[in-house]
Amino acid sequence: AGRTVQWLRDNLKIIKEAPEVEQHALSVQDTGGVTLVPAFSGLFAPYWREDARAVAVGMTLYTRKEHLCRAALEAVAFSTVDVMEAMKRDTGKSLGNMHVDGGMTANNFLMQLQANLLGVDVLRARMPEATVLGAAFAAGLAVGFYKDIKDIKGILEKAGGWESFPSKMLVEERNKEYIRWKDAVQRSLDLQKFEAQAQKQLDRAAAEKKAQATPAVQETKFQKETASQPVLEERQVSTGCSFW
Repeated sequence: AGRTVQWLRDNLKIIKEAPEVEQHALSVQDTGGVTLVPAFSGLFAPYWREDARAVAVGMTLYTRKEHLCRAALEAVAFSTVDVMEAMKRDTGKSLGNMHVDGGMTANNFLMQLQANLLGVDVLRARMPEATVLGAAFAAGLAVGFYKDIKDIKGILEKAGGWESFPSKMLVEERNKEYIRWKDAVQRSLDLQKFEAQAQKQLDRAAAEKKAQATPAVQETKFQKETASQPVLEERQVSTGCSFW
């Protein structure tokens, strides 16, 4: 998730700081028809396709950096939906509310978008960097330091609890948006083969260039070795004639 925003900042340089992506995303009503699949190193869960590559589908002359920023945040949310849908299929159960923490949860637009696309409430911990804290709680439960998970919930509530982002998107609209994402994902598959083809073309061009340059180099070397021979022969003939 964070890598996509870093790509906007470090590679495209359309933002200077990560928080700017939210400002740009909010400045437009939608992505302008753009769907970004950030498969820079392939697609991971639940697709597991290393042959996939990043694509931006639907760009036009109307597309601006604001649309790309919004599409990037959409991609983060859609990727989470993919994982949640896979969990539903594997467990056969409908999942409840989604608890989130971490750096990107500071993005209010992303949190609301995530709730809309999931169709569940997203609960953001008021203590955003809670990953290590969660590991400590899990260890405490395992060794009996905490008797019940209710004890942990009580601690979290005292620490500030959660901020809720309820889903505000209709089911029909949510399904339509997800179909758009799945279509773009399919377009990203099997693109690695073009990298191999491009490399073969580069290797072939280099080999042809080397083959064309080799005879010229050999001829130049031969000329250097034999350049003085005609001059010597001419002098010998000339000297002989003068004796006669």
